Amino acid sequence: MGKRTTIADIAREAGFSQSTVSLVINNNPRISEDTRAKVLAAIEKYGYKPNIQARGLALRSSRIISVVLPDIPHVFADNYFGELLSGIYAGASEAGFKVLVDLANMKFIRTQEYMNILDMQQADGMLFLGSTNYDQFLSTFNEKKYPFLLVNNYFPQWDIDYVTADYAHVAKLAAEHLLGLGHRKIGIITGTNVQTAVDLLEAFEGCLKEAGVPAEDMPWADGRFSDKIGFEAARVVMTLNPNLTAIMCGNDTMATGAIRYLKSRGLRVPEDVSVMGVENLPSAVLSTPRLTTVSNRLHDLGALASKQLLALSREEITSSREKIKGELIIRDSTGPARASA
Repeated sequence: MGKRTTIADIAREAGFSQSTVSLVINNNPRISEDTRAKVLAAIEKYGYKPNIQARGLALRSSRIISVVLPDIPHVFADNYFGELLSGIYAGASEAGFKVLVDLANMKFIRTQEYMNILDMQQADGMLFLGSTNYDQFLSTFNEKKYPFLLVNNYFPQWDIDYVTADYAHVAKLAAEHLLGLGHRKIGIITGTNVQTAVDLLEAFEGCLKEAGVPAEDMPWADGRFSDKIGFEAARVVMTLNPNLTAIMCGNDTMATGAIRYLKSRGLRVPEDVSVMGVENLPSAVLSTPRLTTVSNRLHDLGALASKQLLALSREEITSSREKIKGELIIRDSTGPARASA
């Protein structure tokens, strides 16, 4: 199937802005007959058919972006979601939009409120944060074409738009850093119920295998993205291989838990065991020692999500598969592998 023609294609062909093309499509009386004729000629040439739902949203814009957060304890105090939300708000505000926030609790899902918001045009589009592999109800957006975007996750089995960090790149940066410090016995703590976390795990293990690290020297445990479970996961990987010199964690919160466990065992970080995380949350600078991490630029990710969602709602783009590359932030929690390892 060929690429679907967009309003941007028509604008380029006719030599006008996308807003002018939109005005022609909607029979705005301000448009001159000459301009109208050129735009209509381009439409006929490409056989362009405007997306009626997206067009209706554009005509009756609510000037609101819907944002859905997971129904987890203290989600509004969570640094990860706070960073994403701040970026989303900045992007929406710059475009003159407000943000409507909901929680994906059982009532929200059971009553299909996520569909009602879009069907009733209460928002121009929806951003969904914190999705997991268990959120099968989201398959609805594989079948219906609404301006809908997953933030920092995706479903490989479905054609749903997304904006995410590039977790394969994150894994490469982390592996190169630890291997460069001489580490060859590296524990891994990640989640498993999110596709991007699975990508991180598989890519990190792949990098270690390429460097000749055997499977027994890269034990893994599920940290479920939390400090408390990260503590227990660190116990698991250290039990599986007591000679570990480093632990790579899939987020900063699990890394904080891992550091607490190592200290409870009387182990020094990084002299005995190095620890690193992912995300570069504000807490990474406040931990002791300060946490080495890979910044996923969450604020930028949120701002890009707003931009892409609005572009989808205006038919300026037909899909979003954007990935942001992170950057390594070296602090105090990683150092050379101990000589006895």
